[in-house]
Order: sequence, then C-alpha cells, then structure tokens
Amino acid sequence: MPTSSVPGRHPVARRLSRRSFLAVAGISVAGALAACSGAPTGTKHLRLSSWNIPLDLESYQALADEFVAAHPGTSVAVEVTTGQFHQWFITRLAADLAPDIIRITPQQIGRYAANGSLVDLTGAVPPEYQDDWSEPFWAIGAKADGLFGVFQHTDNFITYYDKRVIEQIGVDVPRTLDEAWHWDEFLEIAAEAQKITGRYGFGYGWSGPETAYRWMPLVYQNGGAFLGEDGETPSMDTDAAVGALDFGRRWYADGLVSPANMSKSGGGAVGRDLFATGQTGLLLDNPEAIAALDEARPDEWGTTYMIRNGGEASDLGGNALAVTRSSKHPELAAELVAFLTSRTNVAEFCRRGNWLPARSSLDAADIGYDRHEDTMQQFIDQATTIPLSMVRAQSGPYFSSLNSVFADYLDLCFLGELTPAECGAQMTEAMRSVTTR
Repeated sequence: MPTSSVPGRHPVARRLSRRSFLAVAGISVAGALAACSGAPTGTKHLRLSSWNIPLDLESYQALADEFVAAHPGTSVAVEVTTGQFHQWFITRLAADLAPDIIRITPQQIGRYAANGSLVDLTGAVPPEYQDDWSEPFWAIGAKADGLFGVFQHTDNFITYYDKRVIEQIGVDVPRTLDEAWHWDEFLEIAAEAQKITGRYGFGYGWSGPETAYRWMPLVYQNGGAFLGEDGETPSMDTDAAVGALDFGRRWYADGLVSPANMSKSGGGAVGRDLFATGQTGLLLDNPEAIAALDEARPDEWGTTYMIRNGGEASDLGGNALAVTRSSKHPELAAELVAFLTSRTNVAEFCRRGNWLPARSSLDAADIGYDRHEDTMQQFIDQATTIPLSMVRAQSGPYFSSLNSVFADYLDLCFLGELTPAECGAQMTEAMRSVTTR
C-alpha cells in the first residue's frame, strides 16, 4: 500500500514518563496515584492484538493475566489481527479504535513509527533492556526520535536437508557457521540432489508476495545492499546486488527450483510442500517448517546453517510489540510491553510457540524447547548474522512499498523476462520513485 495512504503525520509522538517504572517494579501506576489522591479509579482496560496463532494467543493471555493479577484495577483482552494488516490498522487508527498494543513485524513498524501512529516508549522500558538485544534487533524499534517498539522474538532461515539424499550424495554437512556452504558449493550439491529426487534440487521459504523480502539476505551475502548507508538511497543496481540477482536467476535457468516456488508467483509454502513430499532434497526456510516436516517426514530430515557467499546474512523474521496512539492508557500499555519482553517472559513465550528469542542472553537450553533443541540453537546462532544495514532498510518508513517493488522485479528476473543487470537498474529506478515522493 502506498505511503500516501497512511494517516497524517503527528509531529510530536507521545513520550512516556518515568512513572511507568513503578509498575515494572511491581507497583501499579494507577494504584500509586489513587493512593495519593484517595480518588476512586475505574478499571483500566487494555487490548492487545496478535496474529491468529492459537498457541500465541493463549500465551499472551496467560502472561497478561499475570500482569493483571499484579495490577489491581486493570484488565487485558487479547484479540486477533484480521485481514490485510495495513488496511486493518489504518482503518482503526482513523477511527481511534486501534488496540492499545499491537504485535507488528519489523517490515511494518517503520511507517507507523514515522507518521506518529506509535507511542514513544522511552522512559517506560527499563534502560538495561537494550544491553540484552543485539544492535540490529534493538534498532527495529529504536529510531532517531524515540523507541517505538520492543522486538520480542525472531525467526530466520537455515538449511533443511533430506538425510537420505545427503547420504547418497556423500557430502559433509556443515557443523558451524564458519563451515556453511558457499553459493557455488550449494548449487553443486543441489544439482546432485535433483538427480536423486528426479524433480528439483531445493526450495525457498517464501509464503506469498508480501514475503518477497525473505530473499534479500542473498544481496547482503554478496556484499550488496537494498538501500545505501543512509537507509534511503536505493542500491540494487550495484555490481554486488546484480551478482546476487544473477545467482537467483541460475536457480530457475538450471531447473534447480520449481517455477511455482517464486517470491510473488508462487503463493503459500510451495518450497516447504515440495520438500515435505520428497520432490526436493534441500530447503532454505524458517522454524515454521519444523511442525509440518515432523508430521510429514519424522526423523527423515536434518538441518544446517544458512548458505553464504562473501558474507553471512539470513532472513529477518519475528515480531515487536508497540503501543498505538489510540491507547487511552499508554503508560499502562507500555508497562505491559516491558513485562511481556522481560527475560523470563520472552523465554516462556518462545518455548510455548517454538519461536527464537530476541534477547541475546537466551539460548536453546535456557528456553527448554520440547523438541529439536539443536536445530533451534542453529537458528539462534544464525540470528547473529543478520546485518544492521538490512534491518534498518526493512524497518524504515518506506519499506512496505519498496517490498512490493522488490517482489515485482525479482520475479521478472527469475522468470528470465529481465536480465539481472536490467532488473537491478529498473528496480532501483522504481524504488527511487517511492523514496523521493
């Protein structure tokens, strides 16, 4: 959706005061103020909106109930974000009916932080929190003019492999990040895998056109960038970016990846489905594949690290929690965000939902995953390769529109309608029309 459709900018975002630390310490702000004044206060109702993931909804409500128990005179209702996010959120903001707290992706947060739709949490979130987030992960919510969200959990891409296929090829599987397969090596293995499956070599974990950005790590692995150092200047026409596009074009020109498994053309989890049915020997995907593969092919698959080239990078998935300008109780809502992103509660949320923690001090053993602890640790290790410059590009104010451009041109390149050089040049020009309007 174009940036121009966002509600008008509010030049000064609400900034929360230090009073909110009372509640983080276990003292309700409402209770403290009422005690001072002796005046009765009504119940303060908060609404938290999340994607319709049953386990996550249950986790949020369970944690919210703990918060309410420690904050008399409050209530928290967890509700479902419906439909297309931007349309849903903009409509509710316009009517001043947005939930107090939203669960929001890094790729969505930038536009709303920039136009005044989110509350500045500076002063409400304990300052020591920043020490337990990597610089890229903290930068998702931290902008030049304030803190507009706290990254709760992440996910990224690693490499899944069919044990039978890899055994027949006779290749060693990387055991550390430093040993991860380089591009040419990976394509050689994929070509051998294709001979065994009789269909394709590997799949990629897009799940629809809105997830085109999941291919962006390949640009950074090759030393390129989506946007320049200023976070605004399109740079998909550089030699490094064009080289990454050429690498992606080879996937399809050589028949290693199904033409149905493409950023925009292929909807749904095509790559995952092909791997689950034995039609590919390798898969680059996120942790969401685990449940489907456990059901379809238990004990027949393994994992190793994401592919690399001159550099390392992986997909930036996950969600932050932010307070909206519609909140009638922004300080209390910010306290709830701080509570939900505490070390203990991040660990509990990730354990129940099989997510990766945004906090740097948590590893797989700390969280206590029910299954696949080694694989989850690989994902946690892989998260350290996500570049700060890519995070800033994806969490910037223009990104939702830029991602649409990326999806359009990526498919044109992969289908052979444009050469990689033509794609890089035309994509960059189309991106400029977004960032300069």
